[in-house]
Amino acid sequence: MSGAGAGRAAGDAEARARGPILVTARDAPALRAAAERALGASLPWVEPDDPRAAEAVVWFASSAPPDPPLRLPALEWIHSGWAGVDRWLGRPEWGAGVTLTRTVADFPERIAAYVMAHLLAEALDLPRAWRQQEARRWSRWTPGTLAGTTMLIVGHGAIGRAVAGAARGFGIAVRGVRRGPVTAEERAAGVEEAGALERLLPEADIVVNLLPATPETDGFWSAARFARLKRGAVFVNASRGRCVDEGALLAALDADPGARAILDVFREEPLPEGHPFWSHPRVRVTPHVAGIGTPDSEGRAFAENWPRWTSGAPLLHVVERDRGY
Repeated sequence: MSGAGAGRAAGDAEARARGPILVTARDAPALRAAAERALGASLPWVEPDDPRAAEAVVWFASSAPPDPPLRLPALEWIHSGWAGVDRWLGRPEWGAGVTLTRTVADFPERIAAYVMAHLLAEALDLPRAWRQQEARRWSRWTPGTLAGTTMLIVGHGAIGRAVAGAARGFGIAVRGVRRGPVTAEERAAGVEEAGALERLLPEADIVVNLLPATPETDGFWSAARFARLKRGAVFVNASRGRCVDEGALLAALDADPGARAILDVFREEPLPEGHPFWSHPRVRVTPHVAGIGTPDSEGRAFAENWPRWTSGAPLLHVVERDRGY
């Protein structure tokens, strides 16, 4: 690089490091502290009520985008503290020339733990153990096992790989489907293109939905797809509620007395008090906690990208606008 070119690059990096960083979060002080702790340096933060917010070049958003939208004419990079970015689709702040990145952090490990904990609790009948302890009753039973079952992961990305690894540790045979090209390594691990889904569904004892929320996945889990599930299969949704036709799922559960569902996400959240999922005997409901973020994990994820941003290097976990993830 010429001396003039090197000088311009250094100037760009300095300007990027100096420009205001807008932060929006439930706990902005904790988020800022976590990012600075990970970087070992202070950063030029501003919040929405700061007059300099309109000059922000970077926006670290660890909450839903606000309504009404913000006017940020200098914005170049949005970093979402969430893994799912469906709420950014169509937002004016994410305009042409603005890069959107998402957080991966420890979400794969958290969601893998969530899926396996619920499956193991059912297989071992832990609720029975807790009931018996409360009643001080000693009555032995033979716990079940997950070994020898088959799991199908739909949406086999970074989170899917973590779930698959955990499942194999318990003797589960894992298959997966994903959109886009499948590498030779993935194929060897049982991953196939999306077109294989209809063939694989009837073979799975456990189906885990990890699809993102996009216009193409809205209602993806339809009556026709639930009808293809194996009798007695367990359906787990740990990604987005919009992917599921909830009426179709309830009908499928009623048609198959052995079927069960483990649901962490829903079309309407909080789940309405009168929703039939609450009282269905074969549905387990949790309040969108499988991949919950923390200031520490989100702050570290932002800090991982910050040196890339200031140096002009490619950012990690960039969202493709046409795909929506």
